[in-house]
Amino acid sequence: MAKPTIEWRGNRPYLSWSEGGRRWRRSLGQIDSRAAEKIRSAKEAELEHGVRILPRLPTVRQFLEAYYDWYDATHPTTGGKLRSETKRFMAKFGHRHIDKITAWEVERWKASRLTDDEASPETVGKEIRRLKTAFKVGIGWNELDTNPMAKVQAPRGVRDVAVEFYGEEDLKALYEANPDRAPLWRFMANTGMRRGEVAKATKDDVAFYGKDRSEKRIRIESLSAKQRTKSGRWREVPLNAGACEALDQLPDKFVSCHADTISDWFSVDAAEAKIGGTLHRLRHTFCAHLAMAGVPLRRIQKFAGHADYKTTEMYAHLCPTGGMSEVQKINL
Repeated sequence: MAKPTIEWRGNRPYLSWSEGGRRWRRSLGQIDSRAAEKIRSAKEAELEHGVRILPRLPTVRQFLEAYYDWYDATHPTTGGKLRSETKRFMAKFGHRHIDKITAWEVERWKASRLTDDEASPETVGKEIRRLKTAFKVGIGWNELDTNPMAKVQAPRGVRDVAVEFYGEEDLKALYEANPDRAPLWRFMANTGMRRGEVAKATKDDVAFYGKDRSEKRIRIESLSAKQRTKSGRWREVPLNAGACEALDQLPDKFVSCHADTISDWFSVDAAEAKIGGTLHRLRHTFCAHLAMAGVPLRRIQKFAGHADYKTTEMYAHLCPTGGMSEVQKINL
């Protein structure tokens, strides 16, 4: 019988062993070599005598801490959200071994989040989906062989409201509130670019088309893990007159700051203009005005870079006819 071994990756030990015709590897978390050796010895005794001494899988904390490291490396722009959306589950189950957690316990935790904590169904749904994905990835890595969230249904959200966007008077007030930043807001309103996309944009991203090269488009690409579009796909957005005028007033590198700073700037200017909302409402404004201008939803999806068509459907009610011409075709 091959003895279990300890493999070190940086300062994190992994226990490796063969059992049931399979090779297993388990993260032991951030512990010292003495503690790791105790676990290895216990596993060796378990395999030799056929009596389970150790739980089969790591604790939630051990697994998720390793998962966080991997997620940060592959999703550098959203790692903070992952920790935030799993911290309450971590607080409740972090010390528990994953194979000892039952679906019933998770259901009770879900009910407590909805009732005792008064968390919204949308929030709890995000938490469950995050965890379900994390454990599913662990199974794919052969780190886990069970997913305690597999049979737990994410609650359906009840929030369903019309999308909010700015009208021409709102935008005029915004531009007047801070003329120095007006070109940036105007360019974003006319292109629907996300803040992270604008934070890395330069005038070199503008492509020219047509026989006289008068047609301009901004090219938005995924350049690296730290400079990626949300969907991971590149796209081009045609620049209308408003976008071109704003582009002429922008520096070669549109902004020299973190994306969060752009949001902070917008909050200040929107408050000064007394129009409310967040920076993301400029993106809604772009999509909403395209829909009202009669641009097909599929084309809006392409310009906005929506990975899911359901996102674009939020603007369907803004189409010029609003479905009136279609409904008028029947008379029941």
